[in-house]
Amino acid sequence: MLAAMGMPGGGVLKIGSTHVRVVVGSVSPVNAIELPASALANGAGSEGSTVDGDRVVPHSAVSVTIDQPLASPRSLVGLPLTADDELNIEGGTVRVVDVSPGPVAVVTQATRIIQPGGGGTLDNTQNEAAPSAMTTGLEDELDTLTGWLQLVTRSDHDASRPVAGVVVSAPPGCGARELVDAAADEAGLHVMAVELRSVTTAERLLSRLETAATAMSDDTVVVVTDLDALISRDSGLQHQVTAVLRWFLEKVAGSRSAVVIVTATSDFAAAVDAKDLLPRTVTISPPSRARRLGLIMAAVDGSPDIDVERLANTTAGFSALDIEAAVLEARATSGGPLTTETLLDAVGTVQPSLGTTSLGEVPSYGFDKVANLVEVKRVLTESVIWQLTEPGRFERMGIEAPKGILLHGPPGTGKTFVIRALAHESGAAFFSVKGAELLDKWVGESERGVREVFARARTVAPSIIFFDELDALAPPRGSSTNNVTDSVVAALLTELDGVSDRGDVFAIGATNRIDLIDPALLRPGRLGVHVLLDLPAPEARMAFLTMTSVPMADDVDLGALVEATQGSSFADLEGMLRTAAIGALRHDSHAISVNMQELLSAIPVHNRR
Repeated sequence: MLAAMGMPGGGVLKIGSTHVRVVVGSVSPVNAIELPASALANGAGSEGSTVDGDRVVPHSAVSVTIDQPLASPRSLVGLPLTADDELNIEGGTVRVVDVSPGPVAVVTQATRIIQPGGGGTLDNTQNEAAPSAMTTGLEDELDTLTGWLQLVTRSDHDASRPVAGVVVSAPPGCGARELVDAAADEAGLHVMAVELRSVTTAERLLSRLETAATAMSDDTVVVVTDLDALISRDSGLQHQVTAVLRWFLEKVAGSRSAVVIVTATSDFAAAVDAKDLLPRTVTISPPSRARRLGLIMAAVDGSPDIDVERLANTTAGFSALDIEAAVLEARATSGGPLTTETLLDAVGTVQPSLGTTSLGEVPSYGFDKVANLVEVKRVLTESVIWQLTEPGRFERMGIEAPKGILLHGPPGTGKTFVIRALAHESGAAFFSVKGAELLDKWVGESERGVREVFARARTVAPSIIFFDELDALAPPRGSSTNNVTDSVVAALLTELDGVSDRGDVFAIGATNRIDLIDPALLRPGRLGVHVLLDLPAPEARMAFLTMTSVPMADDVDLGALVEATQGSSFADLEGMLRTAAIGALRHDSHAISVNMQELLSAIPVHNRR
């Protein structure tokens, strides 16, 4: 049931008027849910009743106010809290007075717990303005947004050119709202949230914004979220929404307040014809490997016993919220101190919220499954894995790491297999593209396909794009009467040259005919490292036959079999084993192994010696 709801490892549900964290468990009947008495008391329903459970992805709590002092406020970490919830903690009952941002948020290590004590409230953190861990790695964006808010809300700003505010563009769960809160705090401004998730008409939008305009005072940042759906092309409301939004922006412009539109649309201001009132966009990119490293270190409190490098490599496609959710899951299920293994298990249970963008595929096997090929694995390790896991090696030597590799050699020599193993070893998302798949007869479609592949790969970096049968996609320009391939080569050159920063995206091509690829793609800086995968040598064939899962009878002489398969590719050997196994089952349906004669008979005729 949880898997059908998109949360196979558990998550947060809204049940009745409260929120609960749900984990996988054994219940009877299978559609039952076991709730603690506190959840029932908080409005989740009554025993034996039918309830609706709606999946939610809550924000991280910036602050939580409770009505009773706690000896250990951090006992709240990991809990999704709603205002007026009553919790049984430390043998007593604690009521949640307020949660910010509301209506529900998850307590993290960075959350301020405000509780009664002495003559007023006591903040349990050393720094009352402790920033959310979600803003880790966004220092430049924080400085930019803080400066812009200070400029817009100044009393002496240029009234002849009224500006209402700024757009913050970010994928879901990447820290946009937390960034706005932190910037407002730095600028000394109050925050007013206007959430429009439930608004479906222009009339309701006008009512909501009118209320905000009435309640707004000087030195206020009005954060408007969830406008994307209202301005979508299919909604038919774009013109009405634009008119209402412009009215609101013009009302704010000229005052000592600012509007921040939080959206996933980078060209939002242009889409609603408000570029004059919202001239600046602060963009938060999906977390790069470097930012994921910082987020993980913050979430585990910098524990030296955690292999944060490994975790950063295995969380490609995770938002900041996904990383936080994985750490919370590990804390809830580990039953003891966090370890790298418990965190890796938790990472496997979290469905990345950036799944709207293809996350590619991370293969399940590594170099240990690659038969021999010592030199090939060495080149791939130095060219790819080093720059993803230890980029300092190249920086120390004052050189740029290679960004592309071309594997070439006869068919069946394992080019695709070894690249998939490389993706596993590096922890990178893996995108496999067949050369002919991108070719489209319609003008511009093939080039757009190339751009989209690189865009998806950048979103979930570090990533590997593998162009199989590259000769079909990028033949020498001018060699064909088809202008499509010339345009595709041009698009590939543009992406490989990094006119727009390619980030931790590595391009690898494979071909049986290196002479049929446009030479411009093969120079250093593009696919400049060339690796030959020739027909396997005897030691590689021996390693392959030793690693196979096909059981062999006692009469099988691997040395003689290696000699008999001289000139065979890995694909030929795989075919030989399959044919021999089927032959054994044909003679005896209960066979459990293949013998020497069956193997020799299965060697392709053109490879027999």
